[in-house]
Amino acid sequence: MDNYEFYVSSSLEKYVGQWIAVVDGRVVANGENAKAVYDTSRKAFPAKTPLLTCVPKSIAMIL
Repeated sequence: MDNYEFYVSSSLEKYVGQWIAVVDGRVVANGENAKAVYDTSRKAFPAKTPLLTCVPKSIAMIL
């Protein structure tokens, strides 16, 4: 599973309102500060490019 597929198909309720970094289909860092989350994930996985995103508080459905 790639990082984007993991993001759209996973239940991320415990990360609502936080930034997350996803590497190899799993959350490897989370927090309030995007740069800190990115830096933590790059330090742990220097050869990988993380998916960095903020988990929204609500999802808008467009019909």
